[in-house]
Amino acid sequence: MPPEGTASALDSAERTAVETIARLLDADEDLLGPDTPLAAIEGWDSVNALRVLVALERETGAPLDYERFAAARTAGDIGALVAAAEGQAP
Repeated sequence: MPPEGTASALDSAERTAVETIARLLDADEDLLGPDTPLAAIEGWDSVNALRVLVALERETGAPLDYERFAAARTAGDIGALVAAAEGQAP
């Protein structure tokens, strides 16, 4: 079981990731969730991925691990990176 507070921090980070992806790709946020494959999101490509990366780094005020970002397969994977950048998760 994750340490107390980690699950809610991850939920918050996943929400941040989903909201940012939806806003930048003009996607319906209600149709996106942590388990949504990035490849299934209309408009997800390398250029938009970089836009999401930069936007999340600006929002968190911290750099995200680019290699882990590039390897991310779901919105939840990106949420985990946001949580790590904010010092809230491993």
